[in-house]
Amino acid sequence: MKRRSVLTTAGISWLFLSGCIARSPGSSRQSDSSEAPTGTARSATSSADTTDEEPPTIMDGQGPTRGENDVELEVEEVEDDEEVTYVEDEHAVRYVAAWRHTNHDEVDEGEPPEREPVYETTPFEQWAKTQCTSAAARTAAEHVNDQLDTDEVGGGITSAVEGKDLVAVVSVQTTLDRDGDPVSETAVAFDALVAATPANVRVTYRLDAEEYQMTVPVYAQYRVLQQE
Repeated sequence: MKRRSVLTTAGISWLFLSGCIARSPGSSRQSDSSEAPTGTARSATSSADTTDEEPPTIMDGQGPTRGENDVELEVEEVEDDEEVTYVEDEHAVRYVAAWRHTNHDEVDEGEPPEREPVYETTPFEQWAKTQCTSAAARTAAEHVNDQLDTDEVGGGITSAVEGKDLVAVVSVQTTLDRDGDPVSETAVAFDALVAATPANVRVTYRLDAEEYQMTVPVYAQYRVLQQE
């Protein structure tokens, strides 16, 4: 998923350290952070790309808690994915919602099947809001990683904050095995995460000649996941 981002602050340039999650139909480049925020880049998948592996169970943690850092971050998100287009007559966005196999029964063993895109449309404002939230999450996570000198902090979006539609969230996590023993533990204290997390990120999203701006609230979260 290609895109161009330009981050500006009050005289400070922040190094982009980590990516975020994939675009989901009509929502964002990322999935809900309550399910899978990480600090590593992921590629978009369709139903044909899923596996039978069970995801970890989300257990108790801390947050989401509003970030307390008053740093002023601004990011410009310029869409250059050729599969994402603006539909002027509908003031909507056309995007690839899934990929469909066209010759699955004819493919020889070891050869990849042919695929064709399945397109859908969504209102421009809805698309832009979630792209802004996704961009804010990436920007916030990169800032926090830089501030705390780590690469553990990932960014995502969530609807788990009461009274909010979608918000950006930065998170760290501890993973437990099936018996409840730690497999990996974060070295980032939750209080330090909240203190380093910006309260807001100002985002400008551009698609062709269309532009959308919003200030995205950012929250911090510590999660505990247990393997199935």
